[in-house]
This record gives sequence, C-alpha cells and structure tokens, in this order.
Amino acid sequence: MDEAQAYQRSLEMLRRCLSPAGFLASPDDNDKYARIWTRDGMITGLAALASGEADLVVGMHRTLLTLGQYQGPHGEIPSNVSVDGKQVSYGKLVGRVDALFWYVIGVCAYCRLTNDSRFKKAVRPNVERALFLAGCWEFNNRGFLYTPLSGNWADEYIQQGYVLSDQLLYQLALYGAGTLFAKDEWLAKAVSLKQLLALNYWPKAILQHDPLIYHPHAYQATVEQMQESIVHWLPAFSPAGYHHYFDGLAHALALLDDLGDGEQRQRSEAYVQALESEVGNPLLPAFWPVIQLGTPEWHMLELNHLYGEIKNQPYMYHNGGLWPVLSGLYAVGLARHRMQHRAEHLLHAINEANALGSAGEQWEFAEYHHTLTYQPLGTKYMAWSAAAGILAHQALRKMNIPLLLPS
Repeated sequence: MDEAQAYQRSLEMLRRCLSPAGFLASPDDNDKYARIWTRDGMITGLAALASGEADLVVGMHRTLLTLGQYQGPHGEIPSNVSVDGKQVSYGKLVGRVDALFWYVIGVCAYCRLTNDSRFKKAVRPNVERALFLAGCWEFNNRGFLYTPLSGNWADEYIQQGYVLSDQLLYQLALYGAGTLFAKDEWLAKAVSLKQLLALNYWPKAILQHDPLIYHPHAYQATVEQMQESIVHWLPAFSPAGYHHYFDGLAHALALLDDLGDGEQRQRSEAYVQALESEVGNPLLPAFWPVIQLGTPEWHMLELNHLYGEIKNQPYMYHNGGLWPVLSGLYAVGLARHRMQHRAEHLLHAINEANALGSAGEQWEFAEYHHTLTYQPLGTKYMAWSAAAGILAHQALRKMNIPLLLPS
C-alpha cells in the first residue's frame, strides 16, 4: 500500500464529507449518517486540524459552530444535526453522554491550533454549560459520571454504568478546557479524576482498602476472582459489579491520556498484540470477546437495537467488529509513547482496510470490518475511517497530535 496515495485518498474523503454546516459522518445517507454527528465530526475535525489543510480546518470550524448553535437548554450537545438544522437529535432511546466531551475536546483543539481568540471568547459559555451539565451527571457527587445503556457511541451494545471510555473523555475535556481557559477548578478536577481512574479500573490487591475505591465489594471480588491476572483496563462497572471485556476505544483513550504506569501499558499492549494473533488482523475490535447467540448478553442485544435488524451479530458492528477509527486513535497513542513500529503496523492496516470495497470497488472507507472474513461492512465513505489514517500518519510523520493532552 502506497502511504502517500492512501493519505491523499483520505483527504479527498474528508472533502466529500464537507458540507456548509460542517463534516457529515458520511455522504451516504444510511441511518441518518448524512448529518453533522458530534463524535464523528470531532474526530474528523481533529484529523482536519492535524492535516493543516485550510479548507478542512474551516470545516472543523463550521462543525463546531453548528453543534454550539443547537446546544440544548441544559447544556447538552446534539448527537446529530441535519445540514439544514431542521432536525436535531440528542439521542434516540437515551441521550449521548460522550457527545458532550467530544465537543469540548474539539473546541480546545481548534482554539489551540488556530489561535482564534474571537471564537475562543464566543464559545466559552458553551463549554461552561457543557461541563456544568457533566457535573450534574455525577449523580452521587463522587467524581464519576454514570452512562445509561445506549448512552454513548456503542448505542446498540450492552455497555452501561461507570464506563471507562466516557470517564476518559470527561477527563480529557476537563484538562483541555482548564488549560485553554486557565480555569484552575477544571484542571484540579481533571487531576483528581485521573487518579480515580487509575485506581478503580485496574483492581489490585494491594490497593483494595484505598478510601478512593468507588465500589469496595465489587473491587475486592474482582481481585479475588482474577488473582492479579488483569491484562487490560476493565471497561466499566456498576452497582452490580465489574465488566471484564476488552474495550477498544477505552484503550486508545487510555494511551492518549497516559493513564496508569508503564507496566499497565505494556500488559495492555501485549493483550492487543495477542488479540491480533487471535483474529488475524491488526485492527482493534470495538469490544471483545464476541457475544454469542443464546447467552444472557445476547438477549440484551436483541432488545437494544434501533433500525429493524440487529447490527450486532457475532463478529459484526460493536460485537467484535474491527474498526479503523479506533485503530487510528490507538495508533496515535502508540506514537505518543514512541512505539513507532507498532503504530506503523496499524497505519498500514488502516490504509489497507480503507482501500477495500464491495462489488469490485475500492476506497470505500467502510465503517467497520467483519472479524472473520475482514469484509467491509456498515456505512460506506465514513469520514472518521478516513480520519483514522490521517491522524495516524500525522502522529508518525510530524508528531502532530491536535489535542490538549496531559504532559
């Protein structure tokens, strides 16, 4: 795969997704994807900023303006907005927790890279309202926010509770906004939240009596059950206990956020490499292992789907499907930690995946790929699949990571 060609194809794909209102998730209007989606738009916008292409940077600005314009009365950021602004959704079955934080992260990245002081001043009230609402979602005022079932990007999966990926987005948003707007309150909260994350999502026997443990009984039970054999960050817990599956987005964000220590990063990366050997492809799955038919978890998947058919068949979509966008974020994290060889490996896999198509076509930038057949599936011409290649390329070639990250 010629990397220069892949990079140019990815830029072209972002331009195809550029509308007067900002970046579409895809020009293919499947399941309302031809709209301005917050998480898609922000990840695409981060790639636009990393590229330095003037028209794409303007696209990020338009996306931020659209999302800010339709911020809800309590501070909520839309899940998606139609290009004409006539249809605004804050979520279907429930609201989207993660949209709030992707928006703040995007604002901070844009202001940092463009030094647009006028926009920074104008957008501060939006950020203030968004982070105030986030504090309201800390229902017990102890630091973690609670994500309802269907409340984040994995909107048809079984994830809920104190979800690690959402806490990490919250922490990155607080750190970015606190740095950008010189607000010590947000910075202090980011520091304390990061301490809570490192303690609560990798249970250790030596720490089981720490007063900052959120759920002592579940923590102790996990320590006893796993006997110090934890090999990756645990994805979520709730009053009912911890989940033990692998979460691809959480691991990408953990690398970007420098969560934990070197041993934990090495263990997690070793798990990812072993998973690659198991599935035969470097791309990260959304979640692993796969939920199979007939299990109690499968019954939950059957109930929680939106568009008539269950997307989460085994090895598909969030149920073990392989995602270029997650792989791109993870590759940026690898490059950040100077694991260049592994990041290069992922960049090559992302470009190969984006070049695939159906019916003899090429460069369809599929949403995700089947784990067993590697067939491109989901919506075609996804902006954030193209963004994955751009972000990984820029992180490797220019160390250009358009995020306000902890040093």
